[in-house]
Amino acid sequence: MRFPRKIFRLLLLGCWFPVLAIPALPGLFRGRAGIRTNAKIARLWAAGIARILGLRITVDGDPRSFAGGLIVSNHTGYVDILTEAAIFPIRFAPKVEIRSWPILGWYVALSRPIWIDRRSRSQSAAVARELEQTLRDRISTLVYPEGTSTDGEHGLLPFKSTPFEAACRVGEPILPVLIKYQLPADGYPVAWYGDMTMPPHVWHLLGQPEIRATLKILPQVVPLPGEDRKSLAERVHALMDAEYRRMT
Repeated sequence: MRFPRKIFRLLLLGCWFPVLAIPALPGLFRGRAGIRTNAKIARLWAAGIARILGLRITVDGDPRSFAGGLIVSNHTGYVDILTEAAIFPIRFAPKVEIRSWPILGWYVALSRPIWIDRRSRSQSAAVARELEQTLRDRISTLVYPEGTSTDGEHGLLPFKSTPFEAACRVGEPILPVLIKYQLPADGYPVAWYGDMTMPPHVWHLLGQPEIRATLKILPQVVPLPGEDRKSLAERVHALMDAEYRRMT
Protein backbone atom coordinates (compact mmCIF):
# COMPACT_ATOMS: atom_id res chain seq x y z
CA MET A 1 0.00 0.00 0.00
CA ARG A 2 2.87 2.41 0.63
CA PHE A 3 4.00 2.88 -2.95
CA PRO A 4 0.48 3.63 -4.30
CA ARG A 5 -0.05 5.99 -1.34
CA LYS A 6 3.15 7.87 -2.20
CA ILE A 7 2.19 8.26 -5.85
CA PHE A 8 -1.36 9.30 -5.00
CA ARG A 9 -0.14 11.95 -2.59
CA LEU A 10 2.35 13.31 -5.09
CA LEU A 11 -0.45 13.68 -7.62
CA LEU A 12 -2.64 15.47 -5.08
CA LEU A 13 0.20 17.82 -4.16
CA GLY A 14 0.72 18.61 -7.83
CA CYS A 15 -2.95 19.56 -8.12
CA TRP A 16 -3.11 21.48 -4.83
CA PHE A 17 -0.10 23.69 -5.47
CA PRO A 18 -1.72 25.98 -8.10
CA VAL A 19 -5.08 26.14 -6.28
CA LEU A 20 -3.79 28.74 -3.82
CA ALA A 21 -0.53 29.68 -5.54
CA ILE A 22 -2.45 31.55 -8.24
CA PRO A 23 -4.48 33.72 -5.79
CA ALA A 24 -1.24 34.47 -3.93
CA LEU A 25 0.51 35.93 -6.97
CA PRO A 26 -1.06 39.44 -6.71
CA GLY A 27 0.13 39.62 -3.11
CA LEU A 28 3.73 39.46 -4.30
CA PHE A 29 3.33 43.00 -5.67
CA ARG A 30 1.06 44.67 -3.08
CA GLY A 31 3.49 45.93 -0.44
CA ARG A 32 2.68 45.42 3.24
CA ALA A 33 -0.96 44.51 2.56
CA GLY A 34 0.22 41.75 0.24
CA ILE A 35 2.39 40.28 2.97
CA ARG A 36 -0.57 40.05 5.34
CA THR A 37 -2.84 38.57 2.66
CA ASN A 38 -0.32 35.98 1.54
CA ALA A 39 0.32 34.87 5.11
CA LYS A 40 -3.39 34.02 5.37
CA ILE A 41 -3.33 32.22 2.01
CA ALA A 42 -0.24 30.31 3.08
CA ARG A 43 -2.11 29.02 6.13
CA LEU A 44 -4.91 27.61 3.97
CA TRP A 45 -2.40 26.09 1.60
CA ALA A 46 -0.43 24.47 4.45
CA ALA A 47 -3.63 23.07 5.95
CA GLY A 48 -4.39 21.41 2.62
CA ILE A 49 -0.88 19.96 2.33
CA ALA A 50 -1.12 18.66 5.90
CA ARG A 51 -4.37 16.91 5.03
CA ILE A 52 -2.88 15.35 1.91
CA LEU A 53 0.14 14.07 3.85
CA GLY A 54 -1.95 12.69 6.70
CA LEU A 55 -0.46 15.19 9.14
CA ARG A 56 -2.76 15.19 12.19
CA ILE A 57 -2.12 18.20 14.42
CA THR A 58 -3.33 18.41 18.02
CA VAL A 59 -3.21 22.00 19.29
CA ASP A 60 -2.83 22.61 23.02
CA GLY A 61 -3.85 26.25 23.42
CA ASP A 62 -5.73 28.89 21.46
CA PRO A 63 -3.89 30.22 18.37
CA ARG A 64 -6.56 32.91 17.90
CA SER A 65 -5.48 34.61 21.12
CA PHE A 66 -2.28 35.83 19.43
CA ALA A 67 -2.89 39.03 17.49
CA GLY A 68 0.51 38.96 15.78
CA GLY A 69 4.18 39.27 16.57
CA LEU A 70 7.19 37.01 16.87
CA ILE A 71 6.52 33.25 17.02
CA VAL A 72 9.46 31.30 18.44
CA SER A 73 9.62 27.54 17.99
CA ASN A 74 11.86 24.55 18.50
CA HIS A 75 12.99 23.00 15.23
CA THR A 76 13.07 19.36 14.15
CA GLY A 77 13.02 19.75 10.36
CA TYR A 78 10.93 20.80 7.39
CA VAL A 79 7.69 19.24 8.66
CA ASP A 80 7.64 21.97 11.33
CA ILE A 81 7.01 24.57 8.63
CA LEU A 82 3.83 22.82 7.48
CA THR A 83 2.67 22.09 11.02
CA GLU A 84 2.92 25.68 12.24
CA ALA A 85 1.77 27.30 9.01
CA ALA A 86 -1.38 25.14 9.05
CA ILE A 87 -2.30 26.76 12.38
CA PHE A 88 -1.02 30.35 12.12
CA PRO A 89 -0.97 32.87 9.25
CA ILE A 90 2.79 33.26 9.14
CA ARG A 91 5.49 35.24 7.43
CA PHE A 92 8.60 33.08 7.55
CA ALA A 93 12.18 34.12 8.25
CA PRO A 94 13.97 31.12 6.72
CA LYS A 95 17.55 30.55 5.65
CA VAL A 96 18.03 31.47 2.01
CA GLU A 97 18.94 27.89 1.04
CA ILE A 98 15.28 26.87 1.42
CA ARG A 99 14.43 28.99 -1.63
CA SER A 100 15.85 26.27 -3.92
CA TRP A 101 13.91 23.39 -2.31
CA PRO A 102 11.24 21.95 -4.61
CA ILE A 103 7.60 22.56 -3.57
CA LEU A 104 8.38 23.62 0.01
CA GLY A 105 10.71 26.38 -1.16
CA TRP A 106 8.07 27.67 -3.57
CA TYR A 107 5.45 27.52 -0.84
CA VAL A 108 7.59 29.48 1.62
CA ALA A 109 8.32 32.08 -1.09
CA LEU A 110 4.59 32.84 -1.38
CA SER A 111 4.54 34.14 2.19
CA ARG A 112 6.89 36.98 1.16
CA PRO A 113 9.54 35.67 3.59
CA ILE A 114 12.43 37.53 5.14
CA TRP A 115 15.25 35.51 3.59
CA ILE A 116 18.22 35.14 5.93
CA ASP A 117 21.66 34.60 4.43
CA ARG A 118 23.98 33.76 7.31
CA ARG A 119 26.97 34.03 4.97
CA SER A 120 26.32 37.73 4.28
CA ARG A 121 26.89 40.11 7.17
CA SER A 122 25.98 43.04 4.94
CA GLN A 123 22.36 41.88 4.86
CA SER A 124 22.01 41.62 8.63
CA ALA A 125 20.94 45.24 9.11
CA ALA A 126 18.37 45.04 6.30
CA VAL A 127 16.95 41.79 7.72
CA ALA A 128 16.71 43.36 11.19
CA ARG A 129 14.85 46.40 9.83
CA GLU A 130 12.41 44.27 7.86
CA LEU A 131 11.75 41.99 10.82
CA GLU A 132 11.16 45.01 13.05
CA GLN A 133 8.68 46.53 10.60
CA THR A 134 6.86 43.20 10.24
CA LEU A 135 6.38 43.05 14.00
CA ARG A 136 5.12 46.64 14.04
CA ASP A 137 2.57 45.59 11.42
CA ARG A 138 1.47 42.79 13.80
CA ILE A 139 2.14 40.17 11.15
CA SER A 140 3.10 36.87 12.77
CA THR A 141 6.69 35.99 11.92
CA LEU A 142 8.14 32.56 12.64
CA VAL A 143 11.76 32.02 13.69
CA TYR A 144 13.74 28.98 14.82
CA PRO A 145 16.33 30.47 17.19
CA GLU A 146 18.17 27.17 17.70
CA GLY A 147 19.61 27.85 14.25
CA THR A 148 19.40 24.21 13.12
CA SER A 149 17.13 21.20 13.42
CA THR A 150 17.50 18.47 16.06
CA ASP A 151 16.08 15.02 16.77
CA GLY A 152 13.60 16.63 19.17
CA GLU A 153 14.36 14.18 21.96
CA HIS A 154 17.05 15.87 24.05
CA GLY A 155 15.80 19.33 24.95
CA LEU A 156 16.47 22.60 23.16
CA LEU A 157 19.75 23.94 21.88
CA PRO A 158 20.83 27.37 23.15
CA PHE A 159 19.02 30.17 21.32
CA LYS A 160 20.73 32.63 19.01
CA SER A 161 19.74 36.05 20.29
CA THR A 162 19.65 37.96 16.97
CA PRO A 163 15.92 37.37 16.23
CA PHE A 164 15.04 38.80 19.65
CA GLU A 165 16.58 42.20 18.88
CA ALA A 166 13.54 43.31 16.88
CA ALA A 167 11.19 42.20 19.65
CA CYS A 168 13.16 44.26 22.18
CA ARG A 169 13.03 47.34 19.94
CA VAL A 170 9.35 47.08 19.09
CA GLY A 171 8.09 45.73 22.41
CA GLU A 172 5.57 43.43 20.75
CA PRO A 173 4.73 40.09 22.42
CA ILE A 174 6.53 36.86 21.67
CA LEU A 175 4.58 33.62 21.34
CA PRO A 176 6.64 30.53 22.27
CA VAL A 177 5.38 27.29 20.72
CA LEU A 178 6.66 23.73 20.90
CA ILE A 179 6.27 20.88 18.43
CA LYS A 180 6.48 17.22 19.33
CA TYR A 181 5.89 14.34 16.90
CA GLN A 182 4.74 10.86 17.69
CA LEU A 183 7.15 8.28 16.33
CA PRO A 184 5.52 6.29 13.49
CA ALA A 185 4.88 2.58 13.98
CA ASP A 186 7.96 1.63 11.94
CA GLY A 187 10.18 3.83 14.10
CA TYR A 188 11.27 6.06 11.23
CA PRO A 189 11.83 9.60 12.60
CA VAL A 190 9.68 12.51 11.52
CA ALA A 191 12.55 14.80 12.52
CA TRP A 192 15.02 15.69 9.77
CA TYR A 193 18.37 16.64 11.21
CA GLY A 194 22.11 16.09 11.15
CA ASP A 195 23.45 14.58 7.96
CA MET A 196 20.12 13.11 6.79
CA THR A 197 19.46 13.39 3.06
CA MET A 198 16.13 15.05 2.29
CA PRO A 199 14.72 13.11 -0.75
CA PRO A 200 14.78 9.66 0.95
CA HIS A 201 13.30 11.17 4.11
CA VAL A 202 10.45 12.86 2.21
CA TRP A 203 9.81 9.72 0.15
CA HIS A 204 9.50 7.60 3.30
CA LEU A 205 7.15 10.04 5.05
CA LEU A 206 4.91 10.14 1.97
CA GLY A 207 4.18 6.47 2.62
CA GLN A 208 3.19 6.86 6.26
CA PRO A 209 -0.54 6.34 6.93
CA GLU A 210 -0.43 9.42 9.16
CA ILE A 211 1.95 11.69 11.06
CA ARG A 212 0.83 12.86 14.50
CA ALA A 213 2.04 16.21 15.82
CA THR A 214 1.32 18.08 19.04
CA LEU A 215 1.61 21.87 18.95
CA LYS A 216 1.85 23.37 22.42
CA ILE A 217 1.16 27.11 22.71
CA LEU A 218 2.88 28.66 25.73
CA PRO A 219 2.00 31.95 27.48
CA GLN A 220 3.04 35.07 25.59
CA VAL A 221 6.25 36.78 26.67
CA VAL A 222 6.48 40.58 26.61
CA PRO A 223 9.95 42.19 26.53
CA LEU A 224 10.70 44.05 29.73
CA PRO A 225 11.70 47.74 29.66
CA GLY A 226 15.42 47.94 29.03
CA GLU A 227 15.78 44.18 28.49
CA ASP A 228 18.45 43.27 25.94
CA ARG A 229 18.12 40.54 23.34
CA LYS A 230 20.37 38.05 25.14
CA SER A 231 18.41 38.27 28.37
CA LEU A 232 15.14 37.96 26.48
CA ALA A 233 16.41 34.96 24.50
CA GLU A 234 17.52 33.24 27.70
CA ARG A 235 14.19 33.94 29.40
CA VAL A 236 12.18 32.50 26.49
CA HIS A 237 14.54 29.53 26.22
CA ALA A 238 14.14 28.68 29.92
CA LEU A 239 10.35 28.75 29.62
CA MET A 240 10.31 26.59 26.48
CA ASP A 241 12.93 24.10 27.64
CA ALA A 242 11.16 23.47 30.94
CA GLU A 243 7.85 22.83 29.17
CA TYR A 244 9.49 20.67 26.50
CA ARG A 245 11.03 18.42 29.14
CA ARG A 246 7.58 18.00 30.68
CA MET A 247 6.19 17.05 27.25
CA THR A 248 8.89 14.45 26.63
